[in-house]
Amino acid sequence: MLNRFLLLLLLATAALNPAIAAPLTVVKGDGRSLTLDVTVADTAEKQRIGLMFVPTMPAGSGMIFPIAPPRQARFWMRNTMIPLDMIFILPGGLIGQIVTRSDTQSDKVTASLQPVSAVLEINAGAAQALGITVGDIVRMDGVDF
Repeated sequence: MLNRFLLLLLLATAALNPAIAAPLTVVKGDGRSLTLDVTVADTAEKQRIGLMFVPTMPAGSGMIFPIAPPRQARFWMRNTMIPLDMIFILPGGLIGQIVTRSDTQSDKVTASLQPVSAVLEINAGAAQALGITVGDIVRMDGVDF
């Protein structure tokens, strides 16, 4: 059991390695933009593990979960050690919903209100602190929203 935990911790920590992070841009309604360094959960295994067992996440970083074809997304906080903002991205890159989850290690499900093409997870409270709001647009090279 301990070996499995250590393996998952290593995998999750490696997922946030800055060497494999890529820039994601959020374009505000007034034209300003901000950039976050995110890891792309681009395989079923990366999406299954997500941010589980990650003890901390640097400011200005996160993980994006592309969803193709777009569908209702359902996320929980099982084995997640850090509170998160879940940003639900509609087809075309429009932010449709932002949910803050502070109930770490919970099996309670948070579902998108409509079909989404991606979910961005960042530190809880970061969306508000950075001024990220519903209606902003997300862009990222190599990810189709």
